[in-house]
Amino acid sequence: MQITRISLNQPSTPQFKAVNQKYFEWAKKDFSIGGSVSTEWMHRLRFDVFLFKEISKKDAIDTVNAVKKHMNKTTECLEDMLKLFKNPN
Repeated sequence: MQITRISLNQPSTPQFKAVNQKYFEWAKKDFSIGGSVSTEWMHRLRFDVFLFKEISKKDAIDTVNAVKKHMNKTTECLEDMLKLFKNPN
């Protein structure tokens, strides 16, 4: 899986360190079709973090934050997913 490091110097902008390009591009495609990410996108990201351990929690958080920046309105499901990734257990 390709991870792209993004460095943003603006203080009001979140500092994304590692955005997973596969999920970021998939989210952009979902936005162009339906204006939000698909439930399949959310399930697969969770599986890759918790089940398959292919993506670290930190990278998943950075990816979701980058995706949120492109959304007009953040969904409750996306916010819940962020809380799940930020949970230390």
